[in-house]
Amino acid sequence: MKNAENFTRNEINNKHFIAVIGGSVSGSEAVNLLTDQNFRVVVFDMNELPYGKLEDGLPNWHHNLRDRQTTVINEKLSHKNVYFIPKTKIGRDITFDEIKNDWGFSSVILANGAWKDRDLSINNFNKFIDKGLIYQNALIYWFNHKHENNYKGPKYTMKNNAIVVGGGLASLDVMKIIMIELVQTAIKNKKGVALNMFYIEKKGIDAVLAEFNTNLEALEIEPPVLVYRRNAEDMPLKSPIDDTLENIEKAKVVSKKLLEKYLEKYMFKFIPTSTPIGYLEENDTFKGMVFQKMKSVNGKLIPTAETFELKSELLISSIGSIPEKIENLTYQGDSLKLKDQSEYSVYGYSNVFAIGNAVTGKGNIQESKQHGKQMTEKIISQHLTEDALEDWLMVYNKEITGQVKKNVVSIIEDIKNLKVPSEKVILAMESKIANLQKKVGYKDYESWIKEHTPIRIENME
Repeated sequence: MKNAENFTRNEINNKHFIAVIGGSVSGSEAVNLLTDQNFRVVVFDMNELPYGKLEDGLPNWHHNLRDRQTTVINEKLSHKNVYFIPKTKIGRDITFDEIKNDWGFSSVILANGAWKDRDLSINNFNKFIDKGLIYQNALIYWFNHKHENNYKGPKYTMKNNAIVVGGGLASLDVMKIIMIELVQTAIKNKKGVALNMFYIEKKGIDAVLAEFNTNLEALEIEPPVLVYRRNAEDMPLKSPIDDTLENIEKAKVVSKKLLEKYLEKYMFKFIPTSTPIGYLEENDTFKGMVFQKMKSVNGKLIPTAETFELKSELLISSIGSIPEKIENLTYQGDSLKLKDQSEYSVYGYSNVFAIGNAVTGKGNIQESKQHGKQMTEKIISQHLTEDALEDWLMVYNKEITGQVKKNVVSIIEDIKNLKVPSEKVILAMESKIANLQKKVGYKDYESWIKEHTPIRIENME
């Protein structure tokens, strides 16, 4: 890995410099394609590590997937033509306008993903954040990092009768986290046995309880409930291979079976066709949620007159993630506005492009390639094993990089028609890079990754 000061004039002269915002799956694939064309690439990443949701969005029982994917990212970002600038967030540490107008980049590629939890949109409800309300991104971050000695984030305790609002695979991961935490704690307190989290996740709650000849009631565990606005068969766990009625119905059957497997193995509860409309509180303390029953009319959800309450001291919102909006860029809903007929050219600019979640508005790895293919029969037939889920997620990452490759190949052709930055601009750019790297204590990629990769929980068991 070369930093700015290591390049000679001959190496840099007559070469385009490209800014890539975000270094994870989409960003690193863009970097790989750009460096193959001998472009110089400056990667800005808001985190210490460039792994995105592989590091902080997947529960750490997917460590095999994470490690395989992060190895690939490291190979791409450690290229000699790459400058890596960690802990530098657009809008916090540097503005988009600075990068676009002041640095002299030939082009800017946005691969910044989707890190903002979608709000539940219940008036004044966010006053309970970390006081009875937890959003999914914060929960997964805590779950993945709470074992670290220097962890400084929020600390959560899973509670009985927790409510989870959502309906995708990420919501099922949240249910697993709650049950694993509750059972792990109860078995330790009542049986004196410290169970490995990975063991509980793989074996399943039902099998663990049978092994210890106990049950949820004896362990004083009241399981969480997952509340979804549609029926089980409508959960986005399996997409049809096409729009024919036959395959749509097949996909619904698979989604329902998948949820049933999760309910059996992890022993949580499920309430369909219900959406949150309000909350219960007592002395400014969260005490539960008010839900309205829904019905589907020609695929459209219609509220009914029926409402009900669920008492709880903990609600976890798992209704998806969206990209954080960047100042001076135009958005349509949650997604960047693109030029007409373009899959990647950002509206209002001639040399700003977007790839991955920044375009789709989706938040997790499963959803990165638009709606894409989703669950497969293989996962059900293999009883939701870790290997099956990881194989499926690997396929998704391949689809992400495939879409990125398609777009970046076209972007490269556009870049080649742009003016190459002058020697004066390059020198100024080198100085800016060096200053930002120095600010965060960055010297080179290999040592930075080694120093900032946390202790992995699988190495502590």
